[in-house]
Amino acid sequence: MLVCGCAAQQLAAPSRVAPDAQGSILTSSDPAANSTVRAPVDALRLHFNPPARLLELSVDGPDGAMPTMVHAVGEASDYSIPLSDLGPGAYTVSWRATAQQRDYRGTFAFTVRQRMSAGR
Repeated sequence: MLVCGCAAQQLAAPSRVAPDAQGSILTSSDPAANSTVRAPVDALRLHFNPPARLLELSVDGPDGAMPTMVHAVGEASDYSIPLSDLGPGAYTVSWRATAQQRDYRGTFAFTVRQRMSAGR
């Protein structure tokens, strides 16, 4: 899977991510931390401040771990990571990045619910 750093796109409704012991540079995500969203989820968006170089990313869910190959060319504020239509279940995202010559890491979780049918 290829990771794309896209600085032009802003997240519509940013969610603050609780800082870790070092202070988190991940300021928002979509799906948001601790949120519940409707299936399917086909992308994960991360916003870093200051801009960061994403080094590792893993999404753990009902079907196990989905490690993602990261090919960040440099530091970027926004990343959009394509996912394969995440179905219902609980997911945990783990990431590692560098910014301004410091290492950062963190985790957050979100839940995907089944999309309601049109008749309901």
